[in-house]
Amino acid sequence: MKRRDFIKTVAVGSAGAAVTFNAIPMKLLGLNPVTAGLLNTLGGTDKVLVLIQMLGGNDGLNTVIPYQDNQYYIKRPTLGISSSSVLAIPNSTMGLHPELTEFRNLILDGKMAVVQNVGYANPNFSHFRATDIWQTASDSNQFLTTGWLGRYLHEEYPEYPNVNPADPMSIQIGTSSDLSLISQVGNMALTFQDPNQFYQLVQGSTFSGYEKIKTYAGDEINFTRKIAADSLQYAQRVKQASDNGQNLAVYPANNFLADQLKIVAKLIDGGLQTSIYVVTMTGYDTHSGQAGRHQTLMNELNSAVSAFLLDLELNNINNRVTGMTISEFGRRVQENGSGGTDHGTAAPLFVFGDLVNEGIYGNNPDLINLTNNNLNFQYDFRQVYASVLKQLFTTTDDELLNILLNQYVTLPLIIPQFDQPQKDQNSDYSLEQNYPNPFNPVTRISFTLKKSSNVSLKVYNTSGKLIRTLQQGFMEAGVHSVMFNVSDNYNLPSGIYFYKMIADGYSFTKKMTLVK
Repeated sequence: MKRRDFIKTVAVGSAGAAVTFNAIPMKLLGLNPVTAGLLNTLGGTDKVLVLIQMLGGNDGLNTVIPYQDNQYYIKRPTLGISSSSVLAIPNSTMGLHPELTEFRNLILDGKMAVVQNVGYANPNFSHFRATDIWQTASDSNQFLTTGWLGRYLHEEYPEYPNVNPADPMSIQIGTSSDLSLISQVGNMALTFQDPNQFYQLVQGSTFSGYEKIKTYAGDEINFTRKIAADSLQYAQRVKQASDNGQNLAVYPANNFLADQLKIVAKLIDGGLQTSIYVVTMTGYDTHSGQAGRHQTLMNELNSAVSAFLLDLELNNINNRVTGMTISEFGRRVQENGSGGTDHGTAAPLFVFGDLVNEGIYGNNPDLINLTNNNLNFQYDFRQVYASVLKQLFTTTDDELLNILLNQYVTLPLIIPQFDQPQKDQNSDYSLEQNYPNPFNPVTRISFTLKKSSNVSLKVYNTSGKLIRTLQQGFMEAGVHSVMFNVSDNYNLPSGIYFYKMIADGYSFTKKMTLVK
């Protein structure tokens, strides 16, 4: 057996194998393949993705509710959420579960996207298999041993495992890592429940070397021990970030999701250059007694995410982090005889944060034209994956093909980021907010150059397509203004656009809104 195959098999087969140092069990996980000494950022950006897994199959119809569709109440005479309790979504005939008050505020504030009817062809109704499909981004009849996030990390950092990173590339808060973080060369995640406990766990651990063990699996065991020894370096980095970071928001008590997100926020604020975090909620398999259980879950989700986003904002790191929820499937349209719902198919998911293009994506769920009493999907879940990778992490189309094994039409869920972190602290240049904003049809964009420079000023839509070049070339020092007029030969729809200025390598980007 090849040593790469061995470590991959260990990671997949046991969801994070355990080794022992001085009789202390320690999670053995793969390392972050970042070249030492370089900025530990994904695809050249400093952005962070936080993935919330809602394990068990969340009931999408009681989360994002078609409360103006009579079929909803016909098929759910007991479980249907009263229309008077639903939190109406503006400019939509859909509403949110009454516990999702902060989610509604995020929609009103332009910081949340709802993607409806997410699923895939020929859906599987097994928790285990459906979870594998979502985590590996496979077709329903395709069996993969690597995950979509793991393949992405391997695509971005092909040096691993020959080059050890400075920080973990991905972290899962919990007891074991999942299949989504497995790459072609092993597990790309560090997994722990508490940073301080993790640090204390490995202190005093020793490693006696990489001597040959004369067994059939000697080479593989030695390789495993070497990776475990290398991973000791992360204890200090995680502890340092935990000590340096602070939680300024108050998180709800007795809320497991909030406990996890609290750690994530603290590590980000503490300077850990990890770009993917995975956290989990359980309890969504609501075959019976759903009403009270699902209400509790929605309350926990709402309050945990609310505290997390407030924490990011108070620490001034809210412009770096995007969150997303996933669940292995939705629930059946019709309630069952046990006060619950059975395994279903398509369901909505949420994408949230300051970088999100807000809105309701997709049609209302069709409660009449069903397949085997289940909803038909509108968006393949891999479209959402492709959108996040491309827009948040600047993944190229060729890379996406290697990661998702097919090409998928993206949705404009996130304001596309650029290849280099924005250097907006240079005092020689400044870019002002356009005025007026919102605008129609003309707005003024002003910027200041304290020294003569080569300047590029361009306008893009939310898909990253260039709309117009407003300035390109050498400009003298001073205050400059450029008018952006959409009335001449530009049939642009209403919505968010952004303009980017580059001056001598420093980049600045701001949003603007066209209202017709």
